Amino acid sequence: MSSVVRKMTDTLRLDLLPDDVLLIIFDYCNAYDLLRLSEVCKRFYEMVHLDIVWAEKGKRFVVTNQMSKKFRDRCETILEIQEKWPVSYNWQYGIYKKQTILTQRTRLMPWLQMTRSILWWCGGHDLLGYVREQGEMIDNMFGDSFYTETYTGGDICKFVLWKNFIISGYTNGTINYFLVKYSKRKCRLVKRLVNNRSSVNALDASSENLIAGLESGVVKILRHPDMDRPEKKVYEKEICIHPVDKVRSLAIDPTGVKFAVGSTGIADIPPLHVINIECYTSIDKMQHEWKHGAGILDMVWEDPNTLLTCGYDTYIRKWDLRTGKCVCSWADPTDATLYCISSDHQYSMITGTQYNCLAVLWDQRKNDFVQLYYMSSKPSSQRSPVYSLQFDSTNLYCATDRHIVELSFSGPMIERLDYKSMYMDILSCGLFGR
Repeated sequence: MSSVVRKMTDTLRLDLLPDDVLLIIFDYCNAYDLLRLSEVCKRFYEMVHLDIVWAEKGKRFVVTNQMSKKFRDRCETILEIQEKWPVSYNWQYGIYKKQTILTQRTRLMPWLQMTRSILWWCGGHDLLGYVREQGEMIDNMFGDSFYTETYTGGDICKFVLWKNFIISGYTNGTINYFLVKYSKRKCRLVKRLVNNRSSVNALDASSENLIAGLESGVVKILRHPDMDRPEKKVYEKEICIHPVDKVRSLAIDPTGVKFAVGSTGIADIPPLHVINIECYTSIDKMQHEWKHGAGILDMVWEDPNTLLTCGYDTYIRKWDLRTGKCVCSWADPTDATLYCISSDHQYSMITGTQYNCLAVLWDQRKNDFVQLYYMSSKPSSQRSPVYSLQFDSTNLYCATDRHIVELSFSGPMIERLDYKSMYMDILSCGLFGR
């Protein structure tokens, strides 16, 4: 009888199962459970540290999944499979190192763009670059390591990176092409397009076209000029969205066939328009009950059929162009205007809000936000909106009215600030007090 019991016990031992069966079981475990299992025995430890165990899970992590080529192209570090979960955990639970990489006296409404090597910032008439790997700015304001050519014809509203150029739009209606010479750390003005009628509030560029959204409610579609020779006239086409509705945001889809325009929403027309670049006509009528003034301040294309927008109505909205409808929405937890949005083109989104230098991390698979990040610890009366932000798998950069703040979620950590838990505790106390 005892031999039968022993035999039954032996067959039920988990560590005696074949490798392929254990791999199937491990696939049902979350990352935390796998780490606990790795402490059971040497065999489990070795199996848990196999790349095959983490390969599929790595595609589902927040921020660190690195599935999209467009996202990987701006990641300073391409994470190994087993590095993804610890960094994703840090994002979710507010474990990071914070530093301010730019401070300036004047309060401005800045804008950020980012590549794998450089973070670009504009504010007023200045255009600055920050070498991410070396951790230094590149402009003459900060010593010999800096590069940019200052143009004093007006303040920069928005700019976009295109090939080896920075294309910037100004309050006086000018559009400038700056050639970036990385070896010499210089930006040289090579082409100036003049539009004296209205401020250039939004810009985007495809391989062939530059599209500019103006304060006057007009959108201009221009062919990129030849940089090697002067041109008497650059080919352009104008589309009037509405004579009293100002353009606030603009983005070309990944195929370069169409673009979306966001306006203030103060006119009697919707604030979101999708336009065919070649036909110059609206191709999608978004079916939505818009509130007056629900303007769109920023947008990003997830893919040719999916668009994310945010703005004055305090919501992130996900649009499916195949149906012309908003298929999902997320409300800001502080009921704040959303000035900017960035995405990893998979599950993760981060928004910059109107109040308290606050950025919010979202997972599109969930209804609630994932985490809150405050860029300043000053009293609320002194806190700025987050006007622009960029992120990759390990870093978040936020631009406020006077600072650029970097949060690093990999390497040695000095802070754990789980503001979501604090927020939920405060919310619970408020509910109990009613």
